Amino acid sequence: MRFDSRRATCPGYLEFIWRTDIERPAGTNPQAIAYITEIDGAFHGCYGIHTVAGRTVHAVKTELFSLIEAGQ
Repeated sequence: MRFDSRRATCPGYLEFIWRTDIERPAGTNPQAIAYITEIDGAFHGCYGIHTVAGRTVHAVKTELFSLIEAGQ
């Protein structure tokens, strides 16, 4: 699986994650499957019913991608 992400233009930290290995009709936007935000100095990621937390965005992404690739 391949992923891409983009930070939202807003106060604080908000990043959306989507798959890039899925074909989409021309002119359509990808659908976010997960997101990462910052709460009280820690980063939190959400994918479906799963949530993960970490000290860095990288740590949260590592856990989120593992969940996604495992089909959770």
